[in-house]
Amino acid sequence: MINERHYILGTAGHIDHGKSSLVRALTGTDPDRLPEEQLRGVTIELGFAHLSLADPSQMDSVYELGIVDVPGHADFVNNMVAGVGGMDVALFAVAADDGWMPQSEEHLHILSFLGIERSIVALTKSDLAEDLEFSMEFVRDSLQGTILEAAPIIPVSSITGEGIEELKAELCVQLADAPPSPNFAKPLLPVDRAFSVKGIGTVITGTLSGGDLKVGDRLVLQPDGLESHVRSIQNHSRSVPSASPGMRTALNLPELPVASKSRQGAHRGTLLTAPGAGDPSDTININMRRLPREIPGQLATKRSLPSGRRVRVHHGSGFVGARIYFIESKNISPGETQLAQLRFDEPRFMMVGDHVVLRDWSGEATVGGGVILDAEASRRHLRSEEQIRFLHQRAKAPDDLRVIFKSALERDCLVVLEELRARLRFSDREVEEVAAQLLKEEAAYRIGASLGAADWWNTLLTRAADLVGAYHKKNADLPGLPLADLRQAMIGRLPNPNLFDSVIEHLAPRGVNQRGTILAEDSFNPTLPEEIRAAANAIEKQLRQEPLNPPSRSDLAVDSPSRRALSFLIRSGVATELAEKVVILTEAYEEAGIKVLTFIKSKGQATASELRQELDTSRRIIMPLLERMDSEGKTRRNGDFRTAT
Repeated sequence: MINERHYILGTAGHIDHGKSSLVRALTGTDPDRLPEEQLRGVTIELGFAHLSLADPSQMDSVYELGIVDVPGHADFVNNMVAGVGGMDVALFAVAADDGWMPQSEEHLHILSFLGIERSIVALTKSDLAEDLEFSMEFVRDSLQGTILEAAPIIPVSSITGEGIEELKAELCVQLADAPPSPNFAKPLLPVDRAFSVKGIGTVITGTLSGGDLKVGDRLVLQPDGLESHVRSIQNHSRSVPSASPGMRTALNLPELPVASKSRQGAHRGTLLTAPGAGDPSDTININMRRLPREIPGQLATKRSLPSGRRVRVHHGSGFVGARIYFIESKNISPGETQLAQLRFDEPRFMMVGDHVVLRDWSGEATVGGGVILDAEASRRHLRSEEQIRFLHQRAKAPDDLRVIFKSALERDCLVVLEELRARLRFSDREVEEVAAQLLKEEAAYRIGASLGAADWWNTLLTRAADLVGAYHKKNADLPGLPLADLRQAMIGRLPNPNLFDSVIEHLAPRGVNQRGTILAEDSFNPTLPEEIRAAANAIEKQLRQEPLNPPSRSDLAVDSPSRRALSFLIRSGVATELAEKVVILTEAYEEAGIKVLTFIKSKGQATASELRQELDTSRRIIMPLLERMDSEGKTRRNGDFRTAT
């Protein structure tokens, strides 16, 4: 069975160095599709072609290469960046009769900032070279200290066909150990073309990454939020039921409009994601770097870039205006790396680990690039110690999920897993696996749908338990700390007020439990000071003298000790509060209740007056007593009568 492996090959190089001719020689397809391009012999827009390569070393493998041909002219660098973002291998063209040129250098910078690891240098127009060995040596010297330093250099001629087969063989070598495009079950398709076909509707093309797509799936257009379903999928002009990461993909999305001046819709620079992927953000934090090499003719590549400067941020197939702020310095010079925040003119959807290319606001120079460390950054506390430590941790290992997790826990204390997953180039399963490891190591605790940092959470629970213990010591006669009081004391320490219930739940293993509206230590038993105990005994004695004709509450609680004593008797269940001014012994209330029910059952129903006479009490007592029995469901009022339930 043939194993199809899909990759993207992108061209790069100076204008008129033979990129499009080389693609035509490799594939038989002219990537210059516009009449103006064919007339001028200059690539203006992105061009596309397809190449199938059978690997002679792996007879069952066929490399299906989607080729993206980019412009080399300085005026069209924006289009160039839009085409190279998703490439797996770069085919860098340098003309043997021309050598290393300004756009060669700029394209090298861009490939460096995008992290392209596999590259081949095609020394084009080799048939025109006066000294081919010298031309190769000149190019090799130009590549010293760059990502292309070790790249193979293959002399080729699109006119004579010289070196084309050798180039194909080298492509097979480069791809033999190339990993498949990452599949983390989050499809991402940067739109590089959008057009409408009569009778079909909107067609979108782009390079799929992140996850599989199949016919019938729903997609969301970022940043507009427009939705559509996938009616059909094509790959290299053939209909397919599904597409995988690394494939050039054309989608028919009938409900999605093509953008125009009067309406939102799909256009180059927009992005298709799965529903629930998350909302676009207007602020990101990056680790920015600049190469020490200048780009000839671009003065901005020689100068420092100051904080607060406006720039163009290229990501995926588009760019957005932004203002850049450096976090630990006032500027960045060539050859330096700095933490920075980008504040966009318009929100964009990006993910942690994505690469961006930065050009000056005029669009005349490529001034740097970076890796996204925080795709939903806050503009507050930009230069706090916690923020700087967080960004440095991620900058050291931007692709390490464990580092990403631990840095978020250390800075934010509480991490909502669903929100974290949405911005990571990792599958939900991978995220859950790392979460499980942290839980097993007791580096974190599961708190509802979130993960909490262990040190922070333990400190929080210790604080809550200590407050309960301190309350017991200060109020030995009271049953426990009111929940409302604890909430007030803790709320300032909680990143989310709803977390309070989880705090209460996790106090149980520490021997603190909720009892109604209070919290108490399991081992705590209320005790009364001697003067309060004496007052309580006196009140209880008064209540026993005439159980159903007791003194009023104001007569029982005449001073502070007696008020505390009466409160204690009610909380401990010795006494029952029938009304604001009426307190009787609980045993008297229970005995009276039995008599009331017995009398009602014997009569079928009874009035309050009849029951008052039966109990030999006053209206002051019988009315709140019956109302309490009603509320407890023991009796039911029907006009002037009471019946048993």
